[in-house]
Amino acid sequence: MHFFLPLLPDEHYFSRIARMAVLTPTKSMADFFRSWFSVNQSVNPLKDYQAVCNGLITHSKATMCEDLLCRHTSAGFYSHFLDVERRRELLKGKAKCDRKKLFIPGLTKVQNANCWRACPQCIEEDIENFGTPYWHVSHQLPTAKVCTKHVFQTLIAGCNCCGWENIDLRKNPLPEAICPKCNHDMQESSPTAIEANVAIQSMGQELYLNSCSLQCPMNERQMLRSVEHAFGDAIRSRNQEYWETKTQVEHEFWDWVLENQIGNYFNINTEAELHELLRLESVINNPTKVTPMAHIICLAFFNQIGQPNHDGLSLVS
Repeated sequence: MHFFLPLLPDEHYFSRIARMAVLTPTKSMADFFRSWFSVNQSVNPLKDYQAVCNGLITHSKATMCEDLLCRHTSAGFYSHFLDVERRRELLKGKAKCDRKKLFIPGLTKVQNANCWRACPQCIEEDIENFGTPYWHVSHQLPTAKVCTKHVFQTLIAGCNCCGWENIDLRKNPLPEAICPKCNHDMQESSPTAIEANVAIQSMGQELYLNSCSLQCPMNERQMLRSVEHAFGDAIRSRNQEYWETKTQVEHEFWDWVLENQIGNYFNINTEAELHELLRLESVINNPTKVTPMAHIICLAFFNQIGQPNHDGLSLVS
């Protein structure tokens, strides 16, 4: 049998399990996690939106289960990029779930996708307010580079001195600012956040906070058409031929991408790979085939040049 700690504000569901593991001296850390996950696997935020399928919260009632998924994993964020049928798949148990329907393109291409991230200021405040540090959902979203609470505070994603990253809560269950491998203060060498990082972070956070019902969503895939709408607004606002304006906008977009080092959001080796991930034509014509990050990055650019998302992210589902 397991005892249950209450979930803390913005706490990731896996973080609660990690805190319980720390407080369970009768079992080793590995044995405790194995009793929850049934298999011997790394505990990281990659594909955490499949938590029900992994058998982690199937003990909960349906309404509670949905709230846990949307508020304490990244499901609230990714649900905006899934159609109604696939959203409902998120709530099915392991035996009934069709994993193919839950595929989201480009997840492993995102920088730090399987690495736990933390804000050093949040670590200090959480210890003061709750007696323990814990992992925040908002810090694990693919858009996360900075802390939503402490604006321009870059998240710790690992040690720039020795290269250590926390990719498994079984080994390092709680966040800390000191590298457990080389004792380096990891926040000392954190890169400085820029305005584009904050804009992208804010969009991701708004999607996460404004998810609607997985069972009965009010709107369908509005987010997947937002870039198309913003691009159309940009075309119509300029008194030029279509192809001339299209070429101009694409050049402006790639200048913005390079200037703001947007490639740092992805695990890529060449500029050609970045072009493949962020091609405006692909985002507009094949919105379900590109990474969700491509949609958000493109929208951040259009907001920058004065073409806001007229649908409004708060209405997106």
